[in-house]
Amino acid sequence: MPFGDLLTELKKLPMLARYSLTLYRRRSGTVASARRFESCATLVEDPLCREVSRHFFEEDMEVFFEEGTPSVCRYGGGFFGFLIPFNMSGEDFCLVGDGVREESIDLWQLASLAHNGGDAFSLLPHVESLCTANYEEVEEVAEQVRRRVELYRLPSRTQQELPAVAHPQDAVGDEALYAVSQALERLDKVGTVTACIAICCETIVTAFQAARIAVALPDAEGKSFPVTGVWGLPEELGTIDGDSLQLFVAPDKAKKTVLWDGKMRAALPEVTATVCTVFPLKAQGERLGFLAIFDTDILPNAALLISMLAGAMAGKLSVIVKDATRSKENALSERLMSLTDTLLQIDSKDLLYESILKIASDLIEATQGSIMLIDKDGVGMQIVFTLGMTLNIARCLQLKVGKGIAGMVAKTGQPLLVNDVEKDSRVAMANRLRFKSKSLICIPLKLKEKVIGVLNLSDKKNLRPFTHSDLQLLTSFANLASLMIERTEVLEESERFEQLSVTDPLTGLYNRRFLKSRLEEELNRSIRQGLNLTVIFIDLDFFKSYNDLCGHLAGDEALKLTADIIKDSLREMDIVARYGGEEFCAVLPGTSKAEAMIVAERIRFEIESKRFPGESDIPLRRLTASLGVASFPEDGRTFNDLVHASDIALYEAKARGRNRIVAARTSSQSAESKHEAPEPRPVQTQSNLAKTLDFNTYLEASLQSKS
Repeated sequence: MPFGDLLTELKKLPMLARYSLTLYRRRSGTVASARRFESCATLVEDPLCREVSRHFFEEDMEVFFEEGTPSVCRYGGGFFGFLIPFNMSGEDFCLVGDGVREESIDLWQLASLAHNGGDAFSLLPHVESLCTANYEEVEEVAEQVRRRVELYRLPSRTQQELPAVAHPQDAVGDEALYAVSQALERLDKVGTVTACIAICCETIVTAFQAARIAVALPDAEGKSFPVTGVWGLPEELGTIDGDSLQLFVAPDKAKKTVLWDGKMRAALPEVTATVCTVFPLKAQGERLGFLAIFDTDILPNAALLISMLAGAMAGKLSVIVKDATRSKENALSERLMSLTDTLLQIDSKDLLYESILKIASDLIEATQGSIMLIDKDGVGMQIVFTLGMTLNIARCLQLKVGKGIAGMVAKTGQPLLVNDVEKDSRVAMANRLRFKSKSLICIPLKLKEKVIGVLNLSDKKNLRPFTHSDLQLLTSFANLASLMIERTEVLEESERFEQLSVTDPLTGLYNRRFLKSRLEEELNRSIRQGLNLTVIFIDLDFFKSYNDLCGHLAGDEALKLTADIIKDSLREMDIVARYGGEEFCAVLPGTSKAEAMIVAERIRFEIESKRFPGESDIPLRRLTASLGVASFPEDGRTFNDLVHASDIALYEAKARGRNRIVAARTSSQSAESKHEAPEPRPVQTQSNLAKTLDFNTYLEASLQSKS
C-alpha cells in the first residue's frame, strides 16, 4: 500500500480526525551517527503542533523504534503525541500522531516555542483553540491505531497463492482474521478476567488449532505469577517468580515457537511439552504475565494475529484489575466509614478496645489477638484487651518496648507479617502451644508518627498464613483504631476535667458555681411550666468544734457521710451541692414546700441517727444538722431570693436550738406571726439538750468533758 494511502485510510477513523499523521521510514545505507528515519508521508491538521512534534520525536526516533511498543508523550507547552513502530514488507516505519493538548497550558514551556525572545502570549490564542485530551485518551487512540496498522501489514494473498507448508497455522486467511477481529470487539464488552481469557483462548483454539494453552497472571501481591492451564492442561501448573517470568518472555523467545528446554521445564515441572510459543502480556509498561501455546508450531503470520489478540487481552486485563482495585478501595472506604460510625457510638475505653479487636479479627478472619498500649513512660506496655486468651492473666505479663515481637514493632513503628515464626529470621522463635498456626500480624497503632500501641492477631480460621492483602487491610483499619483510641482518651480526660470543674473533690457533689447555673435553669423551667421548686439548705451543727475535737480526717469523713445521706434521700432528678464548708444545698424541682418538709425531715433524722467517727468523744455524743427550706414562687423568684430566704430559715433553725427544720415565711405569714403568742421554751431534757444549747454553752461543755 502506498504510504499516503495508508495515512488516508487511517484518517478516515473518527478518533483521528483532530490528529496530524506523519509516517517515517528508516533510511538505508546511513551511518550510525546520522538520523536513520526520514519523513515519507504526512497529513497535517495543525502546522505548529507538527513542528513541535517533529523536534521532539525525530531526535530519538531510533530509541522509540527499539522499544517496539506504542509510546505516548507529553512535550512542549502541554502537547500530546504518540508514536507507533512497525515493520512492513521488510522495512522499518514509525507512525507519529500529534495535534492535541492537555487541559492546562504550561506558559513557561510554551515560551520556548515562541519566536524572537519567547513571547508565549503570542501563541496562547492559537494553542487554546486546539482540542484537549488526557493521557489515557491519547493512549487509547494509539492502541486502536496500532491494531489498525497491524491489519494493514498482513499480506493480502489468496489461499491459492500460499506456499505449501506442513503447518496450517501459517496459512492465515480471512476466517482467522475475521475471528480475531470479532474477538477484539468482544473483549471491549467483557468485565471479568475469566471472560477475557476465555474469549482469547477460544479464538486461538478455533482459528489456529492450538493444542494446549496456559496463562500466567500476577497474584494479589504482584510478586509471583500462578500459571493456569486453560486448554488441554491441568488447571494448576505451579507458580513462578519475576525472574522466572523473564525466562519465558525474553526477546529471543517471545512470540516465537521454541523448544521446551530444561530451564523452562525446571520452572514449570507440571508441564510436559516439546515446543512452546509465549506471548507476553504487557499493558502501560506493566508486566501482567504471559499466554503460552504448547506443542503447536505458530508461524509468523499466525503469531502476528495472536500477538494482537494477546495485546488486547493484556490491555483489557489491566483495565479490569484497576477497576477491581478501585472498587475494592471504594468498598474498603465505605466499610471504614461504617466502622467509624460504629466506633463513634462507643464512649467507654474498655468497650472500644473490645470492638476494635473484634472488628480487626473479623477483617482478616483471625481467632486470637490482643491490643497493647505503651505506658506514659514509653518503656513498658500493657495488654488492655485480648481475644482467645484470659485478659486477667495477660495483664500480668511484663512487656517492654523493644523486647519480643510486639515490642520490636512498638519500637520501630513498622508492621510485621510473619508466615512462620520458626523460620522467619526476624523472629526465629519456637511456636507457643496456645497458637495453632505459626503465622501472625503485628500492626503499630500510631498518632502523628508516634506509636501508642500494637495490634496483634494470629491463627487465621483456615490456619493458612496471613497475606499481604491482610496486612494492607489491617493497616488501614489500624489508622482508624488509633484515632478512635485517641478520641476516647481525650473525651474521658475532658470529662474528668469538666467533672473537676463542677464538683467538690471531697464529697463528689456539685460545687457552688454549678449549683447556681442549674438552679437558674430549673427556675426558668418552673416559670415556663408553672411548677413549684424548693431549696433546702443543710448545715451541720457545731461542726467546727467537732472538727477540732475529733480531727480533720474525721471531719472529712463526716462530710462525705453527710453527702451520701443527702443523696440517698433525694430523687435522681434532684440536685445536691456542697455550698461551702459544712453547708449543703438540695434543689427539688416540681416539689412544693409541704412535700419538701417531708424530705428535709428524712435528711435530718438520718443525720441524727448516723454514727459518725469520733462522735462519742463530743459532749452531746452525736452530730446533728439544721435545715432551712424555701420555695418558688412564694419565697422568691430568683436564685438570690431563694438562697437568701432559705439561708434566713436555716439561721432561724440555729437560733431556735439547732437539729431542726424551719421553713421560710412569706411576707403575709411574717405579719400574722407578730400577733401570735411566743413559742414556749422546750423542756431541757437530755434528748433535746442540743436544741436549746447555744454555741458558748456547747463549747464550755466540751471543754469540761475533756478536763
